[in-house]
Amino acid sequence: MVFGRRKPVDQNDVEEADTDHIDLTNDDGHKSADDAADEEDESADHDTAKGVKSLLDEVTILDAPKGKNLEDFSGEEKTGEAIAQFLLQAIEEIGPANVLQVITDNASNCKSAGREIQKVHNHIFWSPCVVHTLNLVFKDFANKFAWMVDTYQTGKVIVKFFRNHQHFLALFRGKSELDLLKVSKTRFASHYILLKRLMEVREALTTSVVSSKWKDLVRACDTETKNAANAIVKNIMDERFWDEIGIILDITKPLYYVIKFSDGEGPKAGDIYEKMDNMLGEIKDVMTKEDNPHKDDWPLVNDIILDRWGKMNWSFHCLAFALSPKMEQREYLATPAPGGGQRKAPNEDSEVMQGVMEAFSRIAEDKKEYATLREEFNKFIMKKGLYALPPVQADAATMNAIDWWFNYGSETPNLNEVAKRVLSQPISSSSAERNWSTYSFIHNVKRNKLNTKTTDKLVFIHANERLKRRFSEGYNAGPHYKWDVEPDNSLLEDSSLKLEQLRWASLEDVAAEPPQKKRRTENTTK
Repeated sequence: MVFGRRKPVDQNDVEEADTDHIDLTNDDGHKSADDAADEEDESADHDTAKGVKSLLDEVTILDAPKGKNLEDFSGEEKTGEAIAQFLLQAIEEIGPANVLQVITDNASNCKSAGREIQKVHNHIFWSPCVVHTLNLVFKDFANKFAWMVDTYQTGKVIVKFFRNHQHFLALFRGKSELDLLKVSKTRFASHYILLKRLMEVREALTTSVVSSKWKDLVRACDTETKNAANAIVKNIMDERFWDEIGIILDITKPLYYVIKFSDGEGPKAGDIYEKMDNMLGEIKDVMTKEDNPHKDDWPLVNDIILDRWGKMNWSFHCLAFALSPKMEQREYLATPAPGGGQRKAPNEDSEVMQGVMEAFSRIAEDKKEYATLREEFNKFIMKKGLYALPPVQADAATMNAIDWWFNYGSETPNLNEVAKRVLSQPISSSSAERNWSTYSFIHNVKRNKLNTKTTDKLVFIHANERLKRRFSEGYNAGPHYKWDVEPDNSLLEDSSLKLEQLRWASLEDVAAEPPQKKRRTENTTK
């Protein structure tokens, strides 16, 4: 029984064996230049409510009793060691055998805590939030490509001008059913969201600035506002500005949709590896077109994405990918892959198999169990025994992966248990973060005398009330269709899975993390 007899490593042995992974200082006690630079990017105040929440994102558990209640960390120093001790205590209460993964954001103290947990419980995987990690790709693009950041900054200036001048805003709103989005820094994929909305309201912006009403408003303004308004007109009437927006949207659209997918709730571990591969191929298709003025930047774009991908939980995602039954089916492998490459079965990709073996070695309790998992995995990928039956293979292409293992996994009982646990995992900390949004409505500047226990109960009630209403008839149809996806933001209308107004305190990648081996498939290198 995998996970059933797990014993923690002795803490003294951990501290003597690998102390360099616990603190972020050099032997002389001083922080390295890289660590100091990383900490400058980190959120300045971890003692705020948002800062506290950013440290204790989520403990993913399976078949476990209720975990710890909300703890008041407002008076505690949020070091990696303190966070690790809190999470380790929670894991002991839940039972280490019931915990497979811990997900946090990318703050350095969270990474330090994750590494400490992995040393105490080797079978528990620490994973950075996929959504946070992918959002940093947009930031990397802005840092590397002047043409992208210039277009984005111009768009922000246009939005800011209208929203800061009510008469001009009223003129625009009279010509557009959609409003301009003022995107906060903590909103994921803010670059894409702002530019996409500008493109959608382009006609309304153009008709606004050429109208006689606009000219009357400009004449009535002071000199500074007149100059700003004239600059806005020049940008809106510039075809090159809109061409650049179109190119940027085409390039970043695949990335945006992977962020949206990852930000959703539910088990997604089995899909993220394939989606990352497809995303790279789709971006390559766009950037390598002959008429793309930025086609020479494709190698750098590819390197940026691969570097961020390498900082995710590579071995865990490889294992989830390899345990997804449809990835082994001939019909799926025959479909064309984005980027012009040929799809590979997981067992035909050496990097995937390297990740699978690494994950198995951590999950298995001893060499015998490790050998058993490898043997059963071979039976699965070679389609032996029950897996060779045509109905079983047909269901692999159409059935939910977890349901498939429940139905047919008895042929390989140890691998079956691992597969169900791994494929049931989320890939982001969004579930916990949505509770923080709820918390911010309950405990805020005007209502700040509630104690921790009362606030915890109110958040618990709200979260469970939302969950209960998801099973009502009106949730999936009618005027209250998925009302809780965006309860108080009507500005993102493009789908029912639109991003929430999440309030994360830290989106920066602040720790110097050794890169994992990077995935380089045929469809990303040719």
